[in-house]
Amino acid sequence: MSPQSTVSIAKDFQRSTCNPIVLPDYPRGRLSIGKRPETFGFLQSPPQDYRETADPSVLFHDGRWYLYPSCGMAYVSDDFISWRHVRVDPDDCGYAPTVVAHRDRFLLTACGAPIHSAPHPLGPFAPIGPLRRPHGALVEGFNDPMLFADDDGRLYAYWGLGAPGIFGAEVDPVHCDRLLTEPRLLFSFDPAHAWERYGPSNEDASKSYVEGPWMVKIGARYFLTYAAPGTEWRTYGMGAYVADSPLGPFRYQRHNPILRQTEGLVRGPGHGCLVRGPRDTLWAFYTCTVCYEHIFERRIGMDPAGLDADGNLFVRPASATPQWAPGVLAAPENGNDTGLLPVTMNRRCRASSHAPGRTPLYAVDDAMLTWWEPLAGDPAPLLEVGLNGTFDAAAVRIIWKDVGLDYDGGVRPGPFRYRVSVSPDGQAWRTVVDASDNSTDWLIDYRVFDMQRARLARLEILGAPPHIRPGVVDFTLFGMSAAG
Repeated sequence: MSPQSTVSIAKDFQRSTCNPIVLPDYPRGRLSIGKRPETFGFLQSPPQDYRETADPSVLFHDGRWYLYPSCGMAYVSDDFISWRHVRVDPDDCGYAPTVVAHRDRFLLTACGAPIHSAPHPLGPFAPIGPLRRPHGALVEGFNDPMLFADDDGRLYAYWGLGAPGIFGAEVDPVHCDRLLTEPRLLFSFDPAHAWERYGPSNEDASKSYVEGPWMVKIGARYFLTYAAPGTEWRTYGMGAYVADSPLGPFRYQRHNPILRQTEGLVRGPGHGCLVRGPRDTLWAFYTCTVCYEHIFERRIGMDPAGLDADGNLFVRPASATPQWAPGVLAAPENGNDTGLLPVTMNRRCRASSHAPGRTPLYAVDDAMLTWWEPLAGDPAPLLEVGLNGTFDAAAVRIIWKDVGLDYDGGVRPGPFRYRVSVSPDGQAWRTVVDASDNSTDWLIDYRVFDMQRARLARLEILGAPPHIRPGVVDFTLFGMSAAG
């Protein structure tokens, strides 16, 4: 980043974003619908209600971003900072949707779903038919699919979830529900790649979920990315194979994995996509784990990608601090961090009350599996954090937990209302975010404000959806050391 660009964007934090991506109206987890039981080894129990977005497919078209996640499509942004939820038809055609612009139309499919076509990125999508092999038989195991339109007008499909591995084939560019070539196994789980081994410590070399393929062409080379070893593990990450043609032969890239993060709020970054944005920049969108109520309880993150000096594909480390939005920097792969850092993490804090086992420290412990929860009946829930120093604060992130969620029982998510204040001395307080009239369901909320001097930060919860007990998974104030 050049000195000139540093000056031009200095302190203009309104043009920043923060992971996990702030999306309104997080949808219900699909596997909590109907309370279908699932088996995990010797355990069998119905899943609790939860919310999820995952497996993002992103399209940058005519200067606008379209995000298609599992469980509820689609999200649209004109500036990559504010997203709005726009229902499409179908709004949920299965896990791991993929959308591609091909010739004069847009193609959509998902796990086990037919190929759909539409004249616009937001549909309506009409089914063409299930994908068939050249002789007419259905393609079996069509899971975690990806459609790729090459710049010569040819069309390809990639898919795979678990064993035996990732498949690919060429698709008829006119009759897009028919393969021109027989499916080819492109690569499989390799236990020599330690990061692909199953488990939270990659301890099981006998298996892996090699899944979520995504193709991106850079120059004359084809990079086929994938995820492993399983979406529920903190070791979930993304790797890449590279070839000189869309169907290979593929060779394992020397630098792998391309994205991996095992700790913090944004952990287990896998099953994603790579998409070109403004100024021909490259961005990775990915799934990140929560996995408290269910192994599919997940969120979405985003960071820049690029090629290193040796031509290896890479993604910037999964970020959990404010970053400049796409279009702000010409070369974000060199680093697009705003310089704002967490100033509340693991600091001493107090609360007006807390439910058993839900102490206030859990709101600032940099973990997705814990949360502060005030006692039921607390008339004015309040959390106060001492910063152990003086900082110039400019942004705040709140990740909520809607405790007691029960869709079938009529307990549904909705907006939280709150106020954030800071104080330089513990005496004078200034409100920096007033969301007392918030009417949008933000499960993750990131707000930017004019820089304020702070030694303490305060969160007041003013309202929650009916019958929901508010939990605060994360309350992070972002700032920088005060000058002088």
